[in-house]
Amino acid sequence: MVDVTSQVSVQTAAAAKPSARRYYVLGLLTIIYALNFLDRTIFNVLIEPIKKEFQLSDTMMGLLAGFGFALFYSLLGIPIARVADRLNRRNIVAVAFAFWSAMTALCGAATSVTSLALARIGVGIGESAGSPASQSIVADLFAKNERPRALGIYAIGTYLGVFLGYFVGGYVNQHYGWRMAFYVAGLPGILLALVLWLTISEPKRGAMQESFVPEPLGPTLRFLASQQSFIIVLIGFCLTTYTNYATAAWIPPFLARVHHLSSAEIGTYAGTFKGLAGMAGTLLGGFVVAQVSRRDDRWKLWAPAITSGLAGPVFALCMLTQDFAMMVAMLALTSFLVGFHLGPIFAIAQTVAKPSMRALASALIALTATCFGQGVGPLAVGMVNDALKGSYGTDAVRYSLLSAAVTTTLGALLFVWAARSIRNDIGRAAA
Repeated sequence: MVDVTSQVSVQTAAAAKPSARRYYVLGLLTIIYALNFLDRTIFNVLIEPIKKEFQLSDTMMGLLAGFGFALFYSLLGIPIARVADRLNRRNIVAVAFAFWSAMTALCGAATSVTSLALARIGVGIGESAGSPASQSIVADLFAKNERPRALGIYAIGTYLGVFLGYFVGGYVNQHYGWRMAFYVAGLPGILLALVLWLTISEPKRGAMQESFVPEPLGPTLRFLASQQSFIIVLIGFCLTTYTNYATAAWIPPFLARVHHLSSAEIGTYAGTFKGLAGMAGTLLGGFVVAQVSRRDDRWKLWAPAITSGLAGPVFALCMLTQDFAMMVAMLALTSFLVGFHLGPIFAIAQTVAKPSMRALASALIALTATCFGQGVGPLAVGMVNDALKGSYGTDAVRYSLLSAAVTTTLGALLFVWAARSIRNDIGRAAA
């Protein structure tokens, strides 16, 4: 039986003593997560020039933006996360970060669609090791009720990376070409990986729990499968992640084809109104849920359900309006609403899993969602673009993106369902 008094004292001491240090670690990991998304997002703003140079279809561009990255990211993420539940997570993040940064730079050296696809696969392989180990580190620095806030801060890396990817990609492509954009995105990460290696240390595993007992893979998977909220959240997050990745990939072509913006203008509008609004929503989501869920753990999922449900009709209006100002406003609001749920969902994976399972739980959530969201989302929209092109021309992308309004609404309904079992599942993880 867990000694509650002892556990609270351990958490209090662990939280109070290294306060400044743990926020430095959180900040550095957030920057690395942002560069993770910069390196995967910059491809999206370069879809049009790459498509033109290699004479590719939207379906092929969807494959490169989606499964070209997501397949190996998902296949390797689980075994790497299992290693992260046993070995030094700081080292894993540093090596992976340097590798995916180098692969991003190599995208700029591609001489064919094959070499570009191989470099994208390399980015996916490297990035598969980054987030699960990072989230596990964060979970060992912050107690249960702090995690939505801490992982909300961490999750702003998603939209900070989108913001930087659009801006860097749009500006550098217009003035120096798409190849240089990949070099600028990738090379700085190699230096920052060295900073991570030299300036942070591995935290004590399970520091926010009374004890830490490693468990074999079979019992770990059985326990996570028995956590009903975890399974339902995983499915719901797949659907909302479809919305995130489908829009991330095809909003730049949408702005180019429907609203006739230049590359630099796309970077400005998409970066500002999708990236910054998403950052605001993600940061606010973590702080709001950390407060409202103190009295009732179900708010950890009720709040994300509300905002994700509102995002569906807002994004439909964004796609269908003919007014440019209205489109931009609805794009910003959609990004704010969808971004709100990221930190709380990351926290769920860390909170309904035992300490020995956190990297694996994070990997199952992130990698399954990425495989579906980034793998299926850009590809499905690209295929529908090609199918509708004969009837709607450049407006085809407007209608194919409506699928993203549907998926975020369905994801919201699943979050409501998962909230019914969240309190029981948290108790089982802490037992």
